[in-house]
Amino acid sequence: MNNRYILMNKNRPLVEVLLSDAGFITEAATVFDNEAFPVGINPADRKTLVAKLNEWWYSRIIPASRDGLKFVLHLYDVESASILSKRSLGLSLSDQYWIKPFGSDLSWEDINFFTNDFSTELGESFFNRGSSKPTINPFTPDASSNGWLKKKWVKIDGQTYLAKAGSAPLLQQPYNEVAVAQIAEALAIEYVNYNLVIEDNRPLCLCKNFIDVDTELVPAHFVRSVMPKGKNESDYQHFIRCAEYLQIPNVKVFLNNMMAIDFLVENTDRHYGNFGFIRDVNTLEFLRPAPLFDNGTSLWCEALNLEIGTYQKSMPFKQNHKEQIKLLTVPRLAVDRLQIVEGIVEDVLGQSPYLDADRVRRVTEAVGNRARVLANTINTLK
Repeated sequence: MNNRYILMNKNRPLVEVLLSDAGFITEAATVFDNEAFPVGINPADRKTLVAKLNEWWYSRIIPASRDGLKFVLHLYDVESASILSKRSLGLSLSDQYWIKPFGSDLSWEDINFFTNDFSTELGESFFNRGSSKPTINPFTPDASSNGWLKKKWVKIDGQTYLAKAGSAPLLQQPYNEVAVAQIAEALAIEYVNYNLVIEDNRPLCLCKNFIDVDTELVPAHFVRSVMPKGKNESDYQHFIRCAEYLQIPNVKVFLNNMMAIDFLVENTDRHYGNFGFIRDVNTLEFLRPAPLFDNGTSLWCEALNLEIGTYQKSMPFKQNHKEQIKLLTVPRLAVDRLQIVEGIVEDVLGQSPYLDADRVRRVTEAVGNRARVLANTINTLK
């Protein structure tokens, strides 16, 4: 089997790589372009290049924690998710990188998922556990989607959407996504809109892809890897320094708004892969922060009823939101609208048949309390 590929950014060749049968990058040979690599990878550092490429490669495949992955790997008769990504040439709907078989005359226009159709079989196999083995169509963006919740890319009326499920038994995450999107809208914070759909009696949330043919999403994880952390730097200070080095606009305002809304809804999963920034793939300039996305693990969805309202372990900059909120300067959000967020939560979560009235009431009251604390905090900063 020919395992030689060229890592591409659109039609721009970056580096020749060798992939093992298991989907590992084992060698990086000729570097063709030093500029257009994924953020955080320095092709001039030959000692770390293979390790950095593998770190990046594994950040974009289905993680081992994905619900249903073992079943899907068995169904497709492969040993790891990296093989699925390799078969789809690493193509994604979050950026324009892919691996071109060495010697092939394929172009990005021939195979990208933004302007071409793609298979939905892999994504559907996470949701419909039939007994028959599906036809393996290698060209699917579902092989390059991270995150532990079940998800799939779909096309509706010519538009591309990501559909995400919730985790049993409460299946609360899709409702949370909808609620937090409505809260962000009320507070005038840029956000990804989520809509609720019911499929096979289970809730899913749908969001339209906010990346297009000329942009890429750069996760915060790779932003913070462009420079080592200083001895006396906090995580927040280090991240700001890395973002300023990359000349990303409006970072402090964005982080303030993100920390404010995460405090409000007790988001416990704002890791460095769950926020990011948009870069122009042609000029390689950062354009803006990405709108807020992946807010599902919030509103105490993994807490017992008696724990609702407490400070859970959180991220990215501090261990909990009580400490992280102290990093705020003055968020640019509509403070006078904070009083309506309680009603939004009650209305959205109240639609779920899986959440009892007591749980909805507790979450609603907890958000109301957080809203009052947040308003007071912001007012003291003015």
